[in-house]
Order: sequence, then C-alpha cells, then structure tokens
Amino acid sequence: MYSTNALERQDIPSFAEPAIVQYTEIHMGVPVRITVSGGLKSSVDGGIRAAFDAFARLEQILSDYRPTSELMLLCSKPAQQPHRVSEQLFTVLRSALTMAVTSKGAFDPTCGPFVHLWRQSSKTLKLPTAQALAHAKASTGFQHLILNDENMSVTLNRPNMKIDLGGIAKGTAVDAAARALRSYHIKSFMIEAGGDIFTNGVKAPGVAWRIQVGTKVVDLLGALSISGDASQHVIIGKRRFSHIIDPRTGLGMESPSHVVVRSGVSEVADATATAACVLGPRKASMLKSSRNFVNIEFIDRADVL
Repeated sequence: MYSTNALERQDIPSFAEPAIVQYTEIHMGVPVRITVSGGLKSSVDGGIRAAFDAFARLEQILSDYRPTSELMLLCSKPAQQPHRVSEQLFTVLRSALTMAVTSKGAFDPTCGPFVHLWRQSSKTLKLPTAQALAHAKASTGFQHLILNDENMSVTLNRPNMKIDLGGIAKGTAVDAAARALRSYHIKSFMIEAGGDIFTNGVKAPGVAWRIQVGTKVVDLLGALSISGDASQHVIIGKRRFSHIIDPRTGLGMESPSHVVVRSGVSEVADATATAACVLGPRKASMLKSSRNFVNIEFIDRADVL
C-alpha cells in the first residue's frame, strides 16, 4: 500500500549524515516500525521502548480481539446503564463519536455486530443472510452510544451493542507513540503502523522523510493515513469486498478507490480516511476540518497495487 523511499547515499553529504536506527514490533495486528534519525543512543533506546509500550497499553484498552480489553469488558456490561471508563478509553470514544456525527454515520463505532458478521463471511466466503444483517443492525447506531463528560461514563442504549474502534485506534496509538518519542527529546522520527504513518522533523538536514503513495513519492511532515482494499480484501462470488465496513449495509466496501488523508494528527487522519472510504469522493468534503488540517485525496486501486 505504501513503502518507505530509501534515499541514495549521495543525496546526503557524509559529514551531515545522521545515524539512523529502526525497530519493529507487532501491535494491533500489524508490524509497527519506528525509525529514528540522530539522537543519543540512550535517549533513542528509551524513547523507542516507551513508544512501543504506548502501543501495548492502548491495545489492551481499545482492542476488540482481546476479551480482557477495557473496551470488551465495557461491551459485556448491562445495556442502558452508565459505566465509568478510563480517561484514555473515554477520550477515544469521544473522538469516534465526533467523527460519527461529522460523517453522518459513515464512520460508526457501534458497527461491531456488523464487523463480527463480516469476519465470519471472510472465513466462509458466504455473505451474511438478510436476517443476520437485520439482527446485527438492531444493535448498532452511534446515536445510542451515550457519553457523559462529567463523570466519564458510557451508556450503550441498545442490547448487544459492540463497539469497534478499528478505524481510529491505530491513529490514536501512533499519536501516543509520537508523544513518547518527543518526551525523550527525539526530534526526527517516522512511525509506520499499517496504513498509518507519522513523521516528525526531517530525515537529514535539508532532506524530508519520504514515502511512496501509489505512483508518487511524497515528502511527509505530520500524519498520513491510507484506507482501501489493496492489502485486506475478500472475494465472494465475483465481488471484491474491503475489510472496511459500510455501516449502511453491514457489508465490506466495494470501491476501487483508495483514500489518502493528511493531517497534523494521526487519530484524525485514520478516522477521516475510514469515513471517506465509505462516503466516496463526492461527499467526503464534509470531513474537512479547519481545526486539524485535513487533506483528502482519492486514488485508484490500480495505482496502489
């Protein structure tokens, strides 16, 4: 979907070339790669460890795969009753609900029942029945996710509601990892987690961090998120479905378009890319925000593969 663009040695004068280190761990189901340019070894090692620890902590809070995560424990509690949650979970739920309202439901954190059905379809290569979709739909709807800012409580107002934060959680974790690196006074780094990338500073004096997006190589400062079906899809019959769920149908998206979103914040870029995939090029303009610079670009699947 994207790749780092390695600079040739002659692009950087030898006297200015910084030491570059890179570490990779698996978090949230994807390889998370952190690349640091320059800095003292003790600070770099400590910062990278802190950044990966930030991913691990948020995974235990936000994962819908771990039955012991805070999110899944919340979903197992009685409906129509307020339940106190941690500040970290509440903050992400607030961001997700804000995107749900902004996108008019194209991004919906309550689509967990649809996600569960679609995972079964991906294994059996059979579409969910109309009855199963209707049953799942009865447990969804972001309007039924009630947040109380005064005491950080969450109420799931429909029975069997399941929250899924897959369209925003990696972005949240990337932002947390970036804060961890900065706390160790690391100024030049790149974090890659699936389709979510964040860069800070430059790779070398006068040389920006560069990545390949489709057929283009671009300089990057800040966050970039790519959503589409290039790396995750399933073919059922003769139809190609993305892993991204359309909350209006309960099925995976069937679009050849991929979305590239730039922002100053990875969480914003991640959620915006997910919502834009569902909305399509004509309606995605509603997602642009003046508060967090957002640029949305659609590219064809053929330019990604």
